[in-house]
Amino acid sequence: MSSNIFEVTGESVLTLYGSHLTGAPTSALMVVSETPLGAPARAALEKSAASLEFGSAPLAVVVAETEEGKLGAEDARTIVEGLDPVALVATDAFAAELLSAAYRTPVTLDAPNRLLGRTAVIFEDFEGLLTSDNGKQCAWALLKKLR
Repeated sequence: MSSNIFEVTGESVLTLYGSHLTGAPTSALMVVSETPLGAPARAALEKSAASLEFGSAPLAVVVAETEEGKLGAEDARTIVEGLDPVALVATDAFAAELLSAAYRTPVTLDAPNRLLGRTAVIFEDFEGLLTSDNGKQCAWALLKKLR
């Protein structure tokens, strides 16, 4: 049994959205993508989270579209608020639109943003950036804004 109300809320969100969400109730960094990330992108985000000292259970990963359907804006907001991460990363334009709709505020692609007090780094195509050395440097420069 969880020791505090925040973990209980997080566990219930993980249970409710299990097909769209992996992580821990205490994940400090949430990554949102339209479809599952490839292994290189996932590894880069895990390494970045560790480098940026997001803790022992750093990543919660939200996949907006699974075999069970697509998440809507209210679902996205419920997940974010239920897990209450310190920061967010949107890895693609669809995830950016989803978070923009969830928080009813425009977001800027390939830039740091603020969403209800959280730092959010919004990428247009994170996986695409990882295909070149210059792109990797740009991605890392943005991810460092999460500090």
